[in-house]
Amino acid sequence: MRNLMFVSMVAVALAATPSFGDYYLAGDFNGWNAAGNAMTDLGGGIWQATLSGVSGRHEFKVTIGDWSQNWPGSGNSWFLGDGDGNVTVTFNANDVQDGWRGNWGRMGLSTDPGTWTAVGDWQGWDNANAATAMAPQGGGIYKCEQTLAPGWYQYKAVVTGSWDAIGNDFRGVNAENLWFEVTAENPIAVFQVDALTGIIRVDSVPEPAAVILLAGGLLFFRRRHA
Repeated sequence: MRNLMFVSMVAVALAATPSFGDYYLAGDFNGWNAAGNAMTDLGGGIWQATLSGVSGRHEFKVTIGDWSQNWPGSGNSWFLGDGDGNVTVTFNANDVQDGWRGNWGRMGLSTDPGTWTAVGDWQGWDNANAATAMAPQGGGIYKCEQTLAPGWYQYKAVVTGSWDAIGNDFRGVNAENLWFEVTAENPIAVFQVDALTGIIRVDSVPEPAAVILLAGGLLFFRRRHA
């Protein structure tokens, strides 16, 4: 299973090889024109474009002005325009190593659907499961926790009731699953999604009682050896 996870990560890295130059948005809002909407270079590898007249849900890709390279590599990305029909799309052409997935090619949005569900093989891939609904933490971040048996699992975050997702390969329709491991020592999986930046993460942590016992043991040890 670890080999499968490694192969998956390598495949995503190869598919997201950076391309230098200008970036564009192509989508159902411009007839899938590969050079339809030019993105503005904000500096530091950050590109951005604001669209108008795009109320509701739309699909798109980031291109280099033609179809020789485009992201996400498989399937389309997606966004929801706001009530006025506007959305700002940000493309990060940096390889960001901060513990969140994905790393290169993050697709940020100015809009947030507002309801997210953590899905995976550990909950039957139910995209409307109330037990794995993700609670808002502020700033576009949502989280939920589940206690799981030791082993390897898969996860992605979806807009509740749909397969508009954020996964291991960024924001995409039915985005790629992220593999993670839960151990006996750390049985709680903490699932998070950053809906505005288009990234996810999973952290395995110990049971609260184990943390309290450990803290108590350390305190006793310090007092005894003071």
